[in-house]
Amino acid sequence: MDAVKTGIEGLDSLFADGGLPRGNSVLLLGGPGAGKTIFATQYLYEGATQYGENGIFVSLLEHPDRISEHMARFGWDLAALGEEGKLTIIDAVTERVKKRDIDSEVAKRGLDMTHLLGIIEKTVKSTDAKRVVIDAISALSLSLSDIFQVRTEMLRLSLGLAELGTTALIISESPAANIGSTEFPVETFLFDGIITLHLDNEAQKRKLAIRKMRGAKHAIGSYNFDITDNGIRLIS
Repeated sequence: MDAVKTGIEGLDSLFADGGLPRGNSVLLLGGPGAGKTIFATQYLYEGATQYGENGIFVSLLEHPDRISEHMARFGWDLAALGEEGKLTIIDAVTERVKKRDIDSEVAKRGLDMTHLLGIIEKTVKSTDAKRVVIDAISALSLSLSDIFQVRTEMLRLSLGLAELGTTALIISESPAANIGSTEFPVETFLFDGIITLHLDNEAQKRKLAIRKMRGAKHAIGSYNFDITDNGIRLIS
């Protein structure tokens, strides 16, 4: 199998083939403060700097400038990667927060799935991107009136990303810190893989688990991880 290395220390070795199956769309699920955006950005950064794979970050919850500021603490210069054509940040936040300096095509049109997939497709083709991150589909769910609509739109997203041939991480924000250990939201059944991040409140440790991954043998269990000055690192 053609494996996509995440570059996250200790993670790729949990897969028999050394990484995520190429072309999979993987749900990254966890509660507030679990490290989901750091995890996903590290995946894009390592792809661009270590493995020669351009990336796209679709921001649905936070302004791109804020993301760049937060990730600079790890030594990740996202602006520089953007100038080199290795990383494109798609802004889908500006319209929703009513800023006047709207300069994003996605922001102008809102969160319509058809338009969003169209912009992602155009960007994939123009930048030869191999990796995509969407942060977070929880924002898409807020605009939908019932569970059937949520399932339909999530399925459209999963199929659309599969047709592009990218290997994607789709972040899903959950209200509970330990989500994924005992319960799963509806979108978990619509993607190729599930990786959960959660804070063990009793032990005060962050834990990661691979709950599902189509097309790949992987380790079963819960693994401790730290957020270091260089990003996320699994603890053996």
